[in-house]
Amino acid sequence: MHTDGHQEDQLFKIGDFSRIAHVSVKTLRHYAQEGLLEPVWIDRYSGYRYYTLDQLTYLNRVLALKDLGFTLDQIKHLLKSGVSADELRGMLRLKKVELKQHVLEEQQRLTRIEKRLEQIETEGITSGNVVLLKPIQSCLTAWANSRAATIEQAEDAREGLRQLIHAWCLERRIRMLGPWFSLLKESRFDENKVEFHLGVQVEGGSVTKEKAGTGPVRLSRLGEIQIAACLLGGAIGQVPYAELLDWIEINGYRTCGETRLVYLGETPETPLAERVVEIQVPVHCEPADSEELTYQKEHKMEPVKFETLPAFKVMGMKYRGKNENSEISELWGELNPRCPEIPSIGECAYGVCTMASSMPEGVFEYVAGFKVAADAVAPEGMLVVEVPENKYAVFEHRGSKETLMNTYHLIANEWFPRSGMKPTGGYDMEVYDEKFKNFEPDSIMYIYEPIK
Repeated sequence: MHTDGHQEDQLFKIGDFSRIAHVSVKTLRHYAQEGLLEPVWIDRYSGYRYYTLDQLTYLNRVLALKDLGFTLDQIKHLLKSGVSADELRGMLRLKKVELKQHVLEEQQRLTRIEKRLEQIETEGITSGNVVLLKPIQSCLTAWANSRAATIEQAEDAREGLRQLIHAWCLERRIRMLGPWFSLLKESRFDENKVEFHLGVQVEGGSVTKEKAGTGPVRLSRLGEIQIAACLLGGAIGQVPYAELLDWIEINGYRTCGETRLVYLGETPETPLAERVVEIQVPVHCEPADSEELTYQKEHKMEPVKFETLPAFKVMGMKYRGKNENSEISELWGELNPRCPEIPSIGECAYGVCTMASSMPEGVFEYVAGFKVAADAVAPEGMLVVEVPENKYAVFEHRGSKETLMNTYHLIANEWFPRSGMKPTGGYDMEVYDEKFKNFEPDSIMYIYEPIK
């Protein structure tokens, strides 16, 4: 039916094509189901699937991208959307970051195994507290705080907070999901001044803007974090904090947030005293040769564009300080449940950062919010700030929050001196659109530097 000169037009049954391509029939069927590589013809009577040799080049590209670690959805986008060389380079760079992070995590796991083996050799089969490393997902919580005069009164104070939050949630028909947990604002216990911040996870869908106001109980969202955790032994005051910190240091991590005491139990109604308690410390491990940092060092910092914006207003909530304990992340966590109260214009979120000469060194003000109309009135607990008309150099920050400071450093110390342009001073702005993915490896945010 076909001559040798047109062998590429010859039809091959799926079994024959799989042998030529060195892939299984199951793989070819799966690619067809995913809309990635469909047979050129299916016999409607026999159901046989047929392919041609000219599909082999396309299949090899699929297999090559799959070998690089791309998902089938990503491969479909790459091959069928006609991405540019720059876009492909960017995707490969992000994939490299992802794979290096995976290798780092496996190396860290190997280190933990080695340390555990050493511990078994010196202490026996097991020790009193086994430390685990695990992720904690973002969650909406109901909070209250109190203070006990002495450590003896601590349990009664904690139980009183639990009953207060429980009654508050029931009155507003907010469903509690558990578990209960408290934040330790200090790393040590003061027997004469015991302060508690107790919270419980609640169902976000049951919360309305009227229920998210201020008062003895408040709602806020905790961000996603990675924690080192172990169970407590004995009384609450006997926190194995030193053991946990030793483990964190030995395994190459550093603390990056407030310690939590989590009261593990079956229901939110169970008294706290009857529960097993786990201590959790947020940790972070940054690679010594981070791909993001390496890329920034090897490539000159350049704006993605210059843009002149008219004056506009941002409504939201304000933080003042040095952001030493990720307070800005907490600010966004408090603002997010109240977003329905903001008559926003557009889809972008803004972080307006003000640095006045009258402020102490390192202190700044940060307003997290959304663009609103000129006559918008802020609800209780919020404010409106005006962003003046200005021309901006717009820079792109990719990836993690930990390297954001380095991006700012390169803008100030590398780009500005080289460009000959001058900052207007006093403020800058962060803009988050649909490309922002909570500082995941492929997350993108924009830094707007006002220039003159």
